[in-house]
Amino acid sequence: MYFLLFQVRGKALLLIIVLGLGGSFPMGCNITSSETHAVCPQYIQRFINSSWTHRYGEAPVENTVTFIWSAVTSVFALGALFGSISRAMICNNAINMILLARFLFGLTSGLGFSIHVLYLGDCSPKKIRGTVTLSTAIFLSSGKLTGQVMGISEILGREDWWNILLSVPAFFSIIQMVTLPFFPEAPRYLLIEKGNTEECKKALQCLWGPGDYKLEIEEMLVEKDAMKGERSKTLLELLRDQRVRWQLLTVFFINVAIQFCGISAFSVFAFSIFEEAGIPVDKIRYVTMGIGTCEVLTNITCVSSNLHNFVLCLNTYLDGISFSGRHL
Repeated sequence: MYFLLFQVRGKALLLIIVLGLGGSFPMGCNITSSETHAVCPQYIQRFINSSWTHRYGEAPVENTVTFIWSAVTSVFALGALFGSISRAMICNNAINMILLARFLFGLTSGLGFSIHVLYLGDCSPKKIRGTVTLSTAIFLSSGKLTGQVMGISEILGREDWWNILLSVPAFFSIIQMVTLPFFPEAPRYLLIEKGNTEECKKALQCLWGPGDYKLEIEEMLVEKDAMKGERSKTLLELLRDQRVRWQLLTVFFINVAIQFCGISAFSVFAFSIFEEAGIPVDKIRYVTMGIGTCEVLTNITCVSSNLHNFVLCLNTYLDGISFSGRHL
């Protein structure tokens, strides 16, 4: 990513930072501060225990607390799939409010992350579009590391402050809300959707510095001509489209392979994994910070070097080994 400093003469680098701080960065920050940190899961489980006792007059059994905590963790994924929520869940039950908050955060994260990538692609010249969009991974891993650092007991990792810790990502989203209106709309949107060539050129010059950008504009015009008479496809129509069958299968199998390598389970249950491995509870937070640091360095390497595929495959392979190693 460092070579972007030499490619950018306009506001593009600042836009990348602003989009990252309000896009994938809060997502990573919330994941680690609520799931993988050494102390926060215990605090939330105690909160669940006390809320259950206050509501029902008796303490819940251990399996009940474990089930609710698992639901709090997994409902994040459901939020990315559903765009609405039942009104019946909104009540005076604190446990339900935690579930609702996690669901809504998953909903906004799934939508926000997708928009983040698309907006970066629409704003970037073709020759560096791939590198620019890969910056989302750097901000995601940086957010995870920030959540781990903010969650240590010397900062916000205390039982009285765990709710403040979970609110930290909102601060970065506010930064994006305040600063994003000062940037132009996506050049591809201005030309393809609005048909405004002059505004498209001004947006490119604002983001990437002076230039005529004839090649970029010609490519957009070709795409615009190809899209004439076409309408947006639904998900079902896209899955049935044989023209993109192999592309969809490629993306599907890559994502399935990543999930089965164990990294997702490792990220969610890192505290339990290290605890079972015999690492002292007060030291686990620093181990997770080491993992977060390695993830940031790996992502920077993937974006900055010409060994993208090799490093990505190596990272996935090592993650799978580290997760499987605890079962040996």
